[in-house]
Amino acid sequence: MPRPSSSVSVRPGPLAVAVVAAMALGACQRPSVQADVIPRGRVGTGPVVGMGRGPQHELQAAIELAHDYRDALLRDADFTDIGRDECNEGWLRAFPRDANAAAHDARLDLVDKLEKLVLEYGTDEPLATPEGRDLLRVVIEWEAGGAGPMWDVLSGKAKREAIAPGLQGRMRNPTTGRCEGPSARDTTLFVLPAVPNFQRSPRTGVSLRMVFGEAGLREARDAYWRAHPATDTESLFGYTRLAATLLWKEYAVVTVHRPLELRGARALPTSNGGGTYLFHRVGNEWRLLAIAHTWG
Repeated sequence: MPRPSSSVSVRPGPLAVAVVAAMALGACQRPSVQADVIPRGRVGTGPVVGMGRGPQHELQAAIELAHDYRDALLRDADFTDIGRDECNEGWLRAFPRDANAAAHDARLDLVDKLEKLVLEYGTDEPLATPEGRDLLRVVIEWEAGGAGPMWDVLSGKAKREAIAPGLQGRMRNPTTGRCEGPSARDTTLFVLPAVPNFQRSPRTGVSLRMVFGEAGLREARDAYWRAHPATDTESLFGYTRLAATLLWKEYAVVTVHRPLELRGARALPTSNGGGTYLFHRVGNEWRLLAIAHTWG
């Protein structure tokens, strides 16, 4: 049985995080965005036309529809502390009025429609903007075990920090009794879209390495395996990849994969999981609107 190499962050997180991530909006029951290339939409043929809001002034109608979806999603939203414990402060969004399967499915459909709007109309929006770079910083910080984004709320007064994603929650050290996150001895490799002049906000306690695009990933992979003898059949190369990051107006969709690979770029059938997240920008802050998908 292969074991993860200690040079890459591959660690189990709190059980509560794994459980609630699978529960978030029933995400594990829905397909995820699994590719870097998103089909490009064409004005006049997008989903808004089929909803009776175009093609005249389609873009304006589309953003109004996105606002409608957001309002409907947040109107009945609440929070649960199922993922909170003495080491993790984050909250999970809940919908207590979804008391039956039909209501639950309607909520999933709402998230799906909003996600598709952003994917349809966000294909031409550049990431090399202050808003795009801010979004990357928010996701990196969250994925690296730092502060999470605040949940979006109708009132605009965001007070709830999102639950830690995937495997990056803090756990109590049984020896020291202290809550500890990712070890500073490990390095988490992030593979990002090619965004010129991107710099993350420095944070102590976690060692991060960032590479950009396929060329950066290939160099990092080759360097990793050069440091391991050819007879090493147990080490794994792991990384966190922002596989799809699209902005559209004040909305964004980010898909994160955490693959595990054997030598020769052979991906394991299981990974460190991933997720697709919907964000909404309020003022100068990106807030988490919904966890659209998660997988293990």
